[in-house]
Formats: sequence, C-alpha cells, structure tokens
Amino acid sequence: MPGTSELIRARRRQSLRRNLTAYAFLAPALAMFVLFLAWPVVMLFIQSFQTGGVMGPAKFVGLANWRQIFSDDLVRQTIFNTLFYAAMAIPAVFIIAMVLALCLNAIRIGHTPIKTILYFPTLQPILIAALMFTFVLHQDFGILNILMRAITGEPVNFLGNASLAMPTIAMVEVWKGAGFWTMLFLAGIQGLPRDLFHAAELDGAGPLRRFFELTLPLLKPTFFFSVVFATIVNLQVFDSVFVLTDGGPANATATTAWYIYRSLFSFNEPGYGATLSFILVLVVLALTIVQSFWFREK
Repeated sequence: MPGTSELIRARRRQSLRRNLTAYAFLAPALAMFVLFLAWPVVMLFIQSFQTGGVMGPAKFVGLANWRQIFSDDLVRQTIFNTLFYAAMAIPAVFIIAMVLALCLNAIRIGHTPIKTILYFPTLQPILIAALMFTFVLHQDFGILNILMRAITGEPVNFLGNASLAMPTIAMVEVWKGAGFWTMLFLAGIQGLPRDLFHAAELDGAGPLRRFFELTLPLLKPTFFFSVVFATIVNLQVFDSVFVLTDGGPANATATTAWYIYRSLFSFNEPGYGATLSFILVLVVLALTIVQSFWFREK
C-alpha cells in the first residue's frame, strides 16, 4: 500500500490539475478583463498626470490636472447634476417597473402583447429615442407643446428651462428603461415559491402585507443586482443629454460623462478628461461598495 507521503503528493497533484483546469477555463474571461478593463483604467490613471497627446506628444504635468479639478466649479456642478439625475431616474423606474411587473403577474391571459409593447422602448437606440422626444417636447414644434398651446395658450419650455430640463431627461431615460426592469422584476416574481404566498393568504395576509413581507425580502438578490447595475449605468448618462440639451441651459443638465466628452473632443484636453474619467470610476466603485454593504446588512 502506498505510504502517507505518496498519498499527500497524489492529492496535491490532483488538486493542482483541478486548479489548472479551472484557471484554463477562466483564462479567456480574465484576459478580457485585463485587456478591456484593468489595463484601460491603469492607462487612464497614467494619462491623468499628462496634458496634450492629441496633435502632438503628451507632456507630464504632475498633479496639475487634479488641482484644476478641485478648483473647477463646473466639475462640482456636473457631479451634483449626475447624482441628482440618478436620484430621480433610478427610484422612478424601479417603482414603475415593479407596479407593471405585479400587474403583469396578475394577468393570466393575453399578457404577451403587453410585454412586447412595454419592452419595445428598450430596443430603441438612445439617440433615436432622444431625437423622437425632441419632436415631442420642443417648445416651437413639439407635439406636446402644440397640445399645450391649444389647451392653455402657452407652451412649456421642457428643454430650455433650467428647473425642468433634468427631470425631462430623467423621464426620457425612465421611458426607455422601464420595459427592461419590468421584465427583470417579473422574472424574479414568477421565480418565487408559490407555496409561501398560498400559506400567507390562508393565514389572512392581504396583498400589501404579502408584498412587503414576502415579495420584497425574497427579491433581495434581484434588487441588489438592479440597484448596482442601474447606478453604474445612470452615472454614465450622456447620449440623451448630448442630443436633447447639450448640457444646457446654463449647464443645468451638464453631467460628468458630458464634461468628459467635452474635455476630450471640444477642449482638446485628454489629460483633464482622463482625470474626470478616473474620478467617475472612483465614484461608481465607492457607491457599489456602499450598496454591497447595505444589502449585506439587510
């Protein structure tokens, strides 16, 4: 019979083969992660200490870009606008999607056409959706303002009013994303164990009590993914801002992603844009960590 040392070596060889097999399967994903995420972030960090590089060689400027950011009032405004937008869009789209998901879950016949109609806006490119809403909301020729003139005699400047522009953009994004989150929440609801709900109903629990004490707690993993994913996506809002308002009026809709674009392609300051991008990465990472700990404690 083999000795103890031989058994230990055999187990180590088996464990090594198993680990190497696992890493071999993970290697393509790890390579993609390093190539398209980790390495660009490193290069972004390096570029934040440089200036130029568009028409000529880049020049090392040390902490000049970082000092400029802390003295740039527009940076603070874009961060505030971005967080303000996310605080409007994310809760609104989640509430609307949850209500629609609950309604669809209660429908037994004919829900497929309704799902198709609800999901259709999600399939639209954001540029197409933004252009479409331009013809709906424009103060002079927008369809909605034509109706407003007929009813009240005065149009509403949805995109040119500093207090209405950002909520209008949030509304466009909610319209586009509600179908996706509805389908996600509906899938989560339909995957919950029905026995628990039948037992709660037999015990006299009403619809609201079953929703708050069963549905929401059981959907915690779905909500965790949804909140993290929605935060990452909404903090990068750019397309609708660029098409509908281009950051106006008076920078009321200027977001961090919009300012990064302007720094790179309008102001020809890739180093400053890289610094802004790295700050946005840090903000997204910090919020993701906070949300992870918050959901873990719930």
